[in-house]
Amino acid sequence: MASNVTNKTDPRSMNSRVFIGNLNTLVVKKSDVEAIFSKYGKIVGCSVHKGFAFVQYVNERNARAAVAGEDGRMIAGQVLDINLAAEPKVNRGKAGVKRSAAEMYGSVPEHPSPSPLLSSSFDLDYDFQRDYYDRMYSYPARVPPPPPIARAVVPSKRQRVSGNTSRRGKSGFNSKSGQRGSSSKSGKLKGDDLQAIKKELTQIKQKVDSLLENLEKIEKEQSKQAAGVDQG
Repeated sequence: MASNVTNKTDPRSMNSRVFIGNLNTLVVKKSDVEAIFSKYGKIVGCSVHKGFAFVQYVNERNARAAVAGEDGRMIAGQVLDINLAAEPKVNRGKAGVKRSAAEMYGSVPEHPSPSPLLSSSFDLDYDFQRDYYDRMYSYPARVPPPPPIARAVVPSKRQRVSGNTSRRGKSGFNSKSGQRGSSSKSGKLKGDDLQAIKKELTQIKQKVDSLLENLEKIEKEQSKQAAGVDQG
């Protein structure tokens, strides 16, 4: 396992040091960082802090290869923001404002340096990376929220249905009441006019019977007359 020393200020060390930002240090440990970045070259130092880490390579070529290969990679649900410690990315936040480690990160590094001298020199590395955290914290301000999805107001058809049903109900009630009225009227007709109808039908029957009798008489007379003509 590599040492925790990643704060040397000589140009060679600075140019071969990789800064790993937006690192989920609640899940990713030092051994994980070394396993990921060791494929780009020999690691002589690795320190993991709250939300970020440093990896110290032997030469600049290995460091640049690590930046090119791992920048933008998602690890533990977070997209890494990686660059050389000596070449911080263009500051998109507050330019020219230096912030101490306590102001930027608010906690003590997970792997403290073995001596106060090395611990105090961490501020140099933090100054190189101040633009990263300014940029990271300014993301929500730059990204506007998505516009609300306009919902088309769909007119409800329940009122029409209820109106129709009410009308149908009323019409049905009226028809039923009409049927009841007609049935009551028919009952009255049966009760009051039944005898009169019977009388009329009886009279008609009597007339028909009398007509039939007259026709029979006429036929008999005609038959008698025809018989007399034949005899004469």
